[in-house]
This record gives sequence, C-alpha cells and structure tokens, in this order.
Amino acid sequence: MVLFTSINNLANVNNGAAFRRRKLFIPPSTRQPMFKYGEDEDDRSFLSLIENGSVFEEEEDISDTASVSTSRSLPESLSSAHTNEDQESFHSWLVEEHNRRISEIEEEEDMLNANIYGHRGRRRSSITSSKYSQGWEDFMKIKTNYIHESYVLFRHATPLIITFILEHFFSIVCLIVVGKLGTDELAAVSLATMTSTITFAIFEGIATSLDTLCPQAVGARNYEMMSLYVQRCIMFSWTVFIPCGLFWWFSPYFLKYIIDNENVVHLTSTFLRILILGAPAYIFFENSKRFLQSQGIFEAGTGVLFISAPINIGLSWFLVWNSKFGLGYIGSPIATVINFWIMSILLVLYVRFIDGKKCWFGIASIKDIFSDWGQIGHLALPGVVMIESEYLAYEIMTLFASYFGTTALAAQSAVASIASIAYMVPFAVSIAASTRIANFIGGQNLAGSLISTKVAMLGALVASSTNCLILFTFRTHLAHIFTDDPKVVNLIENLLHPLVAILQIFDGIASVNSGILRAQGLQKIGGLINFIAYYAFALPLALILSKVMGYKLYGLWIGVGSGMLIIALSTFFVILFSDWDQIFMQAGLLNESDDDDDNEL
Repeated sequence: MVLFTSINNLANVNNGAAFRRRKLFIPPSTRQPMFKYGEDEDDRSFLSLIENGSVFEEEEDISDTASVSTSRSLPESLSSAHTNEDQESFHSWLVEEHNRRISEIEEEEDMLNANIYGHRGRRRSSITSSKYSQGWEDFMKIKTNYIHESYVLFRHATPLIITFILEHFFSIVCLIVVGKLGTDELAAVSLATMTSTITFAIFEGIATSLDTLCPQAVGARNYEMMSLYVQRCIMFSWTVFIPCGLFWWFSPYFLKYIIDNENVVHLTSTFLRILILGAPAYIFFENSKRFLQSQGIFEAGTGVLFISAPINIGLSWFLVWNSKFGLGYIGSPIATVINFWIMSILLVLYVRFIDGKKCWFGIASIKDIFSDWGQIGHLALPGVVMIESEYLAYEIMTLFASYFGTTALAAQSAVASIASIAYMVPFAVSIAASTRIANFIGGQNLAGSLISTKVAMLGALVASSTNCLILFTFRTHLAHIFTDDPKVVNLIENLLHPLVAILQIFDGIASVNSGILRAQGLQKIGGLINFIAYYAFALPLALILSKVMGYKLYGLWIGVGSGMLIIALSTFFVILFSDWDQIFMQAGLLNESDDDDDNEL
C-alpha cells in the first residue's frame, strides 16, 4: 500500500501548476527560423518577418510585426545588424524570461493557496514556492571559482563511481553463480550477458540525451520541462526496446548460425527471454537517475544499489542453488529481473520520501509525452553511437583474441574486465562534469561554464592518471584475482605494464571530453569522432598489427589505444574552439520555447 500510495502521489504532485499552458514568448533575432505557428500569414515564424535575419521589410512586414508583438511578449530591441548585438539582446531576453517564470510560479501559487487557505494563502504560498529556490543555485547569477568547482566535481563524482562499479558487479554475479553449474551454462550466461550489455548500451546512449536537456532546464529554472523530458525519454526508450525485445525472443533463430552447440543456444535464448521482463525497469532506472543527477542528487543511485546489490547476490544464490526452492539455471535471470524492479521501486520511494520531488510535476498528458520525440532522437542517436562504439570495440577485441588460443583469450578477458572497471572512474567524472556544465549553460552563465569545463578537463587528467598508476602498481595482484595459471598471469602483467595502464589516460580524457560535448549539446560531433576513430582507424589497425604483423594481444591494444588517443585529441580541440555564443543561444531557445505549435498563443 505504501508503494501504490507513493506512486499515486508522484503521479499527481503539484497539480496546481503541473504542465501549465503558458503563453509562448518569442526570442529576438537568432538568424535561425526556430518557430512556426501555423499556415496563416499572422502565424508565420518570427524570423520570417525579418529580411536576411536582421532588417524588417517595408510596411507589410511592419504591420505583421505589430500584430505579433501585440499578442506575444517581445524584447524591446527586435532588429540588430550585428551578431554581438543579437547575443546581448538574446541574453537580456533570457534574463527577463528567467525572472518572469519565477514570478509567474509564485503568482499562480498565491492564487491557488488563496483559494484553498483563504486569508492564509499569502503566507502559505511563501512556504510552497520556496521549493523553487531553497537549496537551489541560481546558475544565471552564481559566481564560482576553480576551488569550488573542483570540490563540487569531486563530491558529485564519488557516489557515481560507486554506483557504476556496483552496476558492473551484477553481470559478474551471474557468471559466478551460474558458472559452477557446468561448461554449457557458463558459456550461455556469458553470451547472454554480452548480448544484454550491448543492448542496454543503446538505452544508456538514449539516456545521455537527458545529460543535455535536464541540466540545462535546471540551469534555466524550467523545472517542469525537465519532468516532461524524462517522461518522454522513458517512453521513447520503451518504444525502441520493442524490436530489441523481439530480437531477444527470437534469438535462437540467429544464434544457431553462430553457435554449434544446441544446448548453449537454448540456454542463452532462455536467459534473454526472461530478461525481457526486466528491461523496462532497467530503462526506467537509468532515466530516473538522470532526473535526480540533474538536480545535483548523485547519491540516490548509490544508496539504491547498496540495498539492491546484496539482495541480488542472496536472491541469485537462493533461486539457483537452494535445494528446496532453487530453479537452477533460470533462477539467475529471474533474480536479475527482480533486482531491476527493486532498483526502480527504491528510486521511486527515494523521490517520494527523501529528495527530488520538487522537480516532479506529475504524469504529463499522452499528447505531451509523445510529442517532440525528434528532439530526443536528435541527441540520443549520437549518444548511442558514442557509447556503443567503445562497447563493441571491446567485444570485437575479445573475438579477435580467440584466434590466438585459450591463454590469449583468458588474458584478454581479464584485462578487458580490469579496463572496464577502471573506466567507471573517468565515466563518473564525465557524468558529474556534464551535469554541472549544462547547468551553467542553461543559466547562460559563460564564466561558470568555462571554469567548470576547465576543472572537468583537469579532473579527467587526475582520474585517468590515477587509474594508470593503480594498474601499473598492482598488476600482479589484479592478475591473480582472475586466475592462478602462470602463463595467463604473466601475459596479463605484460599487457598492463605499461601498455594498457598508459592507455587508461587517453581513454579517461576521451570519456570526460565526451561528457563536456554532451553538456554543450554536441553529441553529434562526439558520436562521429568515436565512430570514425574506432571503426575507420583503430580496429583495422588492431587487426593488421595483431594478425598480419604478429603482435597478437599487444597489437590489439595498440590499435584500439590509438583510437582512444585520436578521440581524446579530437574532442579536446572541439572543446577548445567551441562556439559558446551558439551553444548558449541553442540552449536558450531549447529551454524557453517549450510549448508546441498546438499551444494557445
């Protein structure tokens, strides 16, 4: 009953102000026809009234402009001959909108509470409206420095590191619990885990669209749009999962062409079919984490996983090995499904009873949720490419390693696992930095954006260098965690010392730089760089060095590492020469033009 009550409350919270149909406020000239209202002459886009983006035409256009200005709030200066004047006018308009939104919220709550509480309404409103300002940084006005931003980055990244490592731990639990059932079971769960990891990476990539949308909305204090963005992204992801779920269900028809062992094919497909039931919960959890992270709440996922991780271990053992109630092999995917739903439910309860509810404006209408999916897709597609590029590159490396014998395959699997865990550190820094920078961008705060960007790049160097030092120093201990075979241990040590250890620096810098690009809304550039670096250069080079030139695993890592270096350098120069004026303008338009064409003007 507590859970259902919580969900009901979350669905209806802030009903008085939920998804208000506000009048659309038109920005000044941006040299881009961003708005179109209808087919009538008076409903044309604002910039269609402007000749060459700056100078009004003669009387007909002036009359049009007057018609528009009487029904829509416009800044005083509409035409500007120079870009810098456009930028100043646009920024002034954003400040006006920022202040207008807060005033509008307070006025609406004054009226609402006056109706409910009578003469006590004014006092009550001051309490309820404080949720929009209490504990929140005004990213439009805040003045920061390098020390403060370094502290914020460290404080936000630390719980994320723990969260990502715990999430990575779930697949290892499946391997350990099921592996002792037999060789076929171990092979099947390994293949199923690899398939699910690659598939889930698609939805992690889609969720990265929220790394741009939600923090920028928070920075602009457009909180209700953040609530809508999350709901759209969840529904968008669930829709995309339909073909993925069908592929999992009919996986036996595809796997039989790859695997000769019929029993392994059957066990793998069984695992995937059961896991279909948990995929919606996993997608919900990943998107909901972004909802909280955008508000600066980074410890929620860590707390949830600290509870769910031991439950997952105990449940996996119970459902697989318990003599009375154990189900054997299928107990592992069932435990995973239950764990995903527990994680999602705990996150809902966290928002309901602890923190994060202030940015939840109830479940939006179906029309709102299913609108503007192009906006999500535009950011999601390059995000998917960025994440999948590296995921698939590691899997392809493991496939190549199988041609060099059992020892090489075992060593590659161990080193890839070590590198994947180490990657969680800069990836956490990437998410924390992306959120912070996007907050400043949403608030149109150039100084804060530049400082937090520089701190993030320095944090990338520190985090990746730490990884390098740990892998270099503890290579022997790390090798013995995976195996006691002297040949495999020796090969792992030689790979870590110093090749893979050094490559962690490039990989970490590339990861954080990609996060900065997400904050800027430049996923498209990041996705293109990742795809070209890995698949047009790194993997072909890895194949040549490993097989043609005979360097085997060393050739694989040199080839892929060169791709990491290219990504790190390319993204660095993209960030170095960023057009911040354009980034701020796009962010401002995104957060202020949140109503669709069907809204009342």
